[in-house]
Order: sequence, then C-alpha cells, then structure tokens
Amino acid sequence: MANPEELRKQDQKLPRQQRKYPQSRVTQVMWVLIALVVVAAIVSAVTG
Repeated sequence: MANPEELRKQDQKLPRQQRKYPQSRVTQVMWVLIALVVVAAIVSAVTG
C-alpha cells in the first residue's frame, strides 16, 4: 500500500487546483482517526 506521507508530498508539487489531498482534509481525517481510537480505548476500558 502507498505511504500517505509520500502521496501527500507528491501532491504538494501539483498546482493547487489539481491537488487530491488538501491539507485541511488530511488534518481532518487524522483527527477523526485519533478520536475513534480514543473512543474505542474508553469503551474497551469501561466494558472491561
């Protein structure tokens, strides 16, 4: 599987209109994933 960092670096070289991964979207997805991990950890801790 392709490395997201590498994809993002390649993407940064493109003109703004052609970019598939705007910075804000990458950050947004990252925060969503972090939130899911935190919630999952809390749920598993509560349910024992």
